[in-house]
Amino acid sequence: MPRVLIVDDQKFVRDALRDLLAAKEPYWELSEAANGHEAVDLVRRTTPEVVVLDIVMDGMGGVAAAYEIQAIAPETKIVFISTHYTVGEASIITHLVGTGAFVQKADTARLLIPTIKRLLEEAGQPA
Repeated sequence: MPRVLIVDDQKFVRDALRDLLAAKEPYWELSEAANGHEAVDLVRRTTPEVVVLDIVMDGMGGVAAAYEIQAIAPETKIVFISTHYTVGEASIITHLVGTGAFVQKADTARLLIPTIKRLLEEAGQPA
């Protein structure tokens, strides 16, 4: 059962993402964090296969959290999400961090689950 951590500083976004994933993939184990610091702590304790990570957050943002997550759990894949970045900008960030993918928040209903499944398959995990 894949473990997926949802990280966004807006509760309504976390709720919407959780509801989307739970409805389509009921066997995935979902957890949530409200910021980068909480995400890093949860990764230390649970080592999720995938982290869905907002780029722009108060406190520790997504890019800083991604670097820490990769240091703690290099096998964990990261899907960056944002409304503030273009696909081109986010692809540079994804390349710098060295893992994962990017989905614009407006496209999450259509692209998030296929993106997570692709990352799980690439890592040799059952989706």
